[in-house]
Amino acid sequence: MEKHKVKDAVKAFSELIERNKDRQPYSDYKEGINHGLEIAKDAFEENAEKFVYSNSIEERDTKIKNLQDRFNLLLDTIVVEKPRYTRDHLRGIDRGFEKSKKLFGEFIMDFI
Repeated sequence: MEKHKVKDAVKAFSELIERNKDRQPYSDYKEGINHGLEIAKDAFEENAEKFVYSNSIEERDTKIKNLQDRFNLLLDTIVVEKPRYTRDHLRGIDRGFEKSKKLFGEFIMDFI
């Protein structure tokens, strides 16, 4: 049952991220946003158990805030190698991270 809950969470978050990607990115910046969203999706997938199995006895709002803070910290610690990308692409990745943090907030409120 627990693994099923993790799979459902990963699937739901992945679908939310995919719906929010730009289908026809026309610039390095837009491609960077999509890349940032993809990195965030992968980071969640790799760490989903930490978010889904949070067995704290906190009230719902506190639990949601703590999970949001943990996800934000997870994204804030990701290092993207600068020599590989243009400045616009890197700015897009940062914007994609910020967008995914907001999406995670929506997701976790519905999921909890």
